[in-house]
Amino acid sequence: MELKDFFFADKHAAGTIMPIPLPNGEDSGEWLRVVGPASDVGVQAGRDYHRAYFAVKEELAPLDAECKEKNDWTRYNAEYNWKADELNDALAVAVVTDWSFDEPFSKDALRKLLNEYKGIGTIVAKHFNDSRKSLSEK
Repeated sequence: MELKDFFFADKHAAGTIMPIPLPNGEDSGEWLRVVGPASDVGVQAGRDYHRAYFAVKEELAPLDAECKEKNDWTRYNAEYNWKADELNDALAVAVVTDWSFDEPFSKDALRKLLNEYKGIGTIVAKHFNDSRKSLSEK
């Protein structure tokens, strides 16, 4: 093997195309371009995500203790899920770099999409993490 066989940064920076599903799960024909997790942007976004995740866990620790005492995590799970949605949307804003819509891509327009299409941030986060394998193949 050669040293260049271990160079993946350019592939991760170029990213992958993520089809945008309709709410019923069918392919809409539209797509988002998502950088890979080993790109500079992807690494920073992943670090920011994990820092925010640990902060959420710390923030919710008192509620976790309260729920443990009651043996009822309903409230904790709801709060945690709402926070996770916010984290996934923030990750999506960081890692999506383009799209197929006629409207020009911008981070503000992406934020509007994330606000109007609840759950797409979670789909982007999953695609971002799952893309590591495909982007690391020669």
